[in-house]
Amino acid sequence: MRIVIDMQGMQTASRTRGIGRYTHSFVRALLDNRGDHEILLALNGLFPDTLDPIRSAFCDVLPMENIRVWHAPNPGDRHGPTSALRRERAKIIREAFLASLQPDIVHVTSLFEGSNDNALVSIGALGEEFPTSVTHYDFIPLHHPERFLTPHPIFKKWYHEQLDQLNKANLLLAISEASALDAIKTLKLTNADVVNVSTACSKIFRPVDIKENEKDNFLFRLGIKKPFILVSGTVEPHKNTRRFFSAFSKIPEKIRQQYCIVLIGNSMKEHQVIQKRWARDAGLSDEEIVLTGYINDNDLVYLYNTCTLLAFPSFDEGFGLPILEAISCGAISIGSNTASIPEVAGCEDALFDPHDEISIANKLEQSLTDCEFRAALKKHGSVQARKFSWDDTALRSLQAMERLVAKRKTRATTPVLKRTEPLDLCIDAIARLSSDLPKSDRIELASSISRSIIDPIGKRQLLVDISELWRHDARTGCQRVTRSILTEVLKNQPCGFRVEPVYATIHRAGYRYARSFAARMVEGVSPGEDAPIDYRAGDIFFGLDFQPSIVRSQRNYLLDLKRNGVDIRFFVHDILSVVKPDWFSHGSDEVFRFWLETIGLFNGIIGNSKTTVDALANWYHENSFSLPSHFRFDWAHLGADIENSAPSVGLPEGSGWFLDRLALRPTFLMVSTIEPRKGYAQALAALEELWARGTDVNLVIVGKQGWKMDALVHKLRAHPELHKRLFWLEGISDEYLEKIYGAATCLIAASEGEGFGLPLIEAARHNLPILARDIPIFREVAGAHAAYFDGSSPSALADAVQKWLGAYQNGEHPRSDDMPWITWRQSAEQMMAALLRKPVTQSSGHSKDQKHQRERSVPLSA
Repeated sequence: MRIVIDMQGMQTASRTRGIGRYTHSFVRALLDNRGDHEILLALNGLFPDTLDPIRSAFCDVLPMENIRVWHAPNPGDRHGPTSALRRERAKIIREAFLASLQPDIVHVTSLFEGSNDNALVSIGALGEEFPTSVTHYDFIPLHHPERFLTPHPIFKKWYHEQLDQLNKANLLLAISEASALDAIKTLKLTNADVVNVSTACSKIFRPVDIKENEKDNFLFRLGIKKPFILVSGTVEPHKNTRRFFSAFSKIPEKIRQQYCIVLIGNSMKEHQVIQKRWARDAGLSDEEIVLTGYINDNDLVYLYNTCTLLAFPSFDEGFGLPILEAISCGAISIGSNTASIPEVAGCEDALFDPHDEISIANKLEQSLTDCEFRAALKKHGSVQARKFSWDDTALRSLQAMERLVAKRKTRATTPVLKRTEPLDLCIDAIARLSSDLPKSDRIELASSISRSIIDPIGKRQLLVDISELWRHDARTGCQRVTRSILTEVLKNQPCGFRVEPVYATIHRAGYRYARSFAARMVEGVSPGEDAPIDYRAGDIFFGLDFQPSIVRSQRNYLLDLKRNGVDIRFFVHDILSVVKPDWFSHGSDEVFRFWLETIGLFNGIIGNSKTTVDALANWYHENSFSLPSHFRFDWAHLGADIENSAPSVGLPEGSGWFLDRLALRPTFLMVSTIEPRKGYAQALAALEELWARGTDVNLVIVGKQGWKMDALVHKLRAHPELHKRLFWLEGISDEYLEKIYGAATCLIAASEGEGFGLPLIEAARHNLPILARDIPIFREVAGAHAAYFDGSSPSALADAVQKWLGAYQNGEHPRSDDMPWITWRQSAEQMMAALLRKPVTQSSGHSKDQKHQRERSVPLSA
């Protein structure tokens, strides 16, 4: 059975009240007990600030694609002349959206939402397309019209409209037996239509061992100076707070002086003024009452654990949650003998007549002075609390839904809806409401419908951001990664996904498909229009390319994607810009810092190594950056097969002569952009020292000029050994680089900081020995398959090269032949496994002759 749950009870102002707490706990319990049932959550996009918190609340038990968002034009002021029509159109979109999800049943967690906000709840706006169940709390406004309805005619009209909607529901899940009986009586329903599923309280409500000094500090913070009676109440008449004050004033003075009343439940200052006036009218002093205002759950647990008594004088409640929370914490509790409170308390001796001040006063006195009575209530409370369980509530609810769905299926006479029908029904219903709409309204409606009503069997998208590659392929190491991974995922698309390269610019909000670029890059990819992207919950956005300025400019757009259920993660090469800003151009650290802070707002990162991931996790921690609760740190190593990285080709004139010349003497190769951290200055000085010692070797540098290196570049261009034993190749093709790897004697990796060290595995693929600086990332990549050196002086490297040459001549140097490496296809598979949250299978490494099979296990979480 597919159950779709309308979550607006957790999106409106109700989210901070009992309905919101009930909705959260109830849905959580349904998910924990769902068995083979599929559950989807439906969210109203007109409450954008609630989308992320709800996703975070359920991300550990529900896939991203099972949380869906519907959109409608903002209805505007409900008292405005066009608001009614706009709200009706929005209700039609909502129900068409629900129908497009093909539910077996839709459950509404709170039907009475939308009196003063953008909540929109209806039943049957498109006809009876699916059965609907509703959580039923109470009819308190109907019971007390003089307070809630008569003085507020607009609210009264709306409330009765919602009552009409409730009459269309197929099933009411009542939160208590009293609530169920009230629904049957009020709506004239049969017992079969209403089921008491009861409720429970959060597991945080339990006895807590509070140290004396901790208790003193807590009570001092709230201004509580005496043992206290805890009361939950507001200014609403049914909460009965005013009568309780009068009753408290009637207990003997000697007892009364020992206690104060701590009143929770009101945060509005004007209501607190009213309550203080009521207390004074009852003859209570200001010292006898403490008004806490809003209390969070943790403080509430402490109040229940430190109070002398909980008193709940309300005479009309759908359930009476404070009683259950209190007894769950071990508090002695008394309450009214009306509505649902007796079934929660479960003890007749703990009850009083809420309409009789003497009855309340007598029960208060007994509860404060009779030790045997208190002990009996405490013992009973601990037993009674265990009778309420969210699991029981969930199972009762699921069973009631199953019965309803089974009953409807046995008597179904209409054909199953086609998948396209919800869209047609939506358009027809809106046209019948108002056919002559302004163009702006039509555009807004079309956009909302397009975002809300989706093809339920369409493939999810993997949106791969290649904004920098699309703009300009600088042939850097970072872009080799982008080209290689993009090529592989386009050739081998993950099951159930359609891979779409996308790009954005700084000056225009939103991303567009890069279909024409992809068609040029990968043979067999069909060209298409570079239209603005379309997306839905369950799609994945992968920021593969490194373009911090664009990410910064698109921050709000990406946040909107996230709110609507797109899983957004980024690839991180390294974080050197923020830990070693002196290595980079001025201002780079600020740009990079903002980029790291921005990507930390989303769902996670995939690094190119465990070293990179650990460094980033530490940076977030050291900078006290609050990551989302579901943020993931994953990593995958990079590939080594240049021929599968969309390589550039072409050999310059004289390349054969140059390669032959390298064979005349040992040749040390360095591959990377010439920038401060790469160790080029040390390497050149070391080779100069070796040449001075009479050591006849070549140094070949492959890489473009980077930043802050003008002095070294000038020295290179004017060096007396240039084109003799020193060679600098600035912009060669990947094909030429492959041949140089094959002709060299040893790779020198002198960089002081890297995210991965791609040249090391490219060298290993050619069985080229490696001499590397001893830094963690090179140890992670090369392990025992490389020689290492320490120190930053030219002599330190010169000595290491001299020592390596001696070992090489004797055949005793570390060999890279057996160093594990993976292909770009395997690297892409590891990234996809991380993105799709699938376990990574061990992948085989390859040597040049393919004789050795080396297994590498890459963990998905650091």
